[in-house]
Amino acid sequence: MKSLLTRAVSAIIAVITIFFLYYFLEKNGFKILITFGVLVGSYELMQMLMKDSDSRSNKFAFYGLLISIYGLCSYFPGSSSIIFAFVSIVYLLFSILILHKFESLDELHTFQSKSIMGFFYMGLLPSFMIQILDLPHGMIWFIALLAIVFAGDIGAYLVGMNFGKNKIMPLVSPKKTVEGSIGGILFSVVTAVVLSFFLEHINPIALVLLAIPTSVVAQFGDFFESVIKRVAEVKDSGKIMPGHGGVLDRVDGVLFAAPVILFGASVLEKVLT
Repeated sequence: MKSLLTRAVSAIIAVITIFFLYYFLEKNGFKILITFGVLVGSYELMQMLMKDSDSRSNKFAFYGLLISIYGLCSYFPGSSSIIFAFVSIVYLLFSILILHKFESLDELHTFQSKSIMGFFYMGLLPSFMIQILDLPHGMIWFIALLAIVFAGDIGAYLVGMNFGKNKIMPLVSPKKTVEGSIGGILFSVVTAVVLSFFLEHINPIALVLLAIPTSVVAQFGDFFESVIKRVAEVKDSGKIMPGHGGVLDRVDGVLFAAPVILFGASVLEKVLT
């Protein structure tokens, strides 16, 4: 009961914060929120990916370049692929130049692989949320992203808790079930139907069809973060939200779903405008 109350209070505070950011700053308020999430989430990711024995200079370079990828890809979206590739190459060359700091080539290779994955996960993916906000009707599309993903989370939890029997990926997430996954998709679809009243220029069927892959990909985002936590042997990515865990625990699905919504929204807006 105490745990449930803690989660509820944390959620209420988060909702109030988001409301005030939107009320006073509108689109820029959401951008500030995303940037704050990237700053904190990147630190959480660094703590999970890097070992205590890794040098401070390696960690500093990883964190700094990750944030740089996010910032550059957010505000120069047309050059995202070049930016990601260039920064990744620079970092790989940097890691080779400091080869003497690693005990073996295997350790160097593992370090490089984790770093590039981190650049993708918390550098490139969050930039798609900024790009969504800059679309025509971007505010509504961003809210649609959050609503579809979070509705899917709630649906998966409720259906899985009451009807779940068949485990979907027990090695990664023992509690998640096939039934819960289907329930999550259904909740996302219902949410898309509601959202269609606010996106009147978009065909409701098209929005529902977009919600299905968005929900599926969001669930895989959750599994992806679960793999990272299991390898790192931690229960939560952080403690910024009591009862909920860290930033990554809350936005893992949103990160993976963002490019799906961006692609779908871009296609639908260009087709219909």
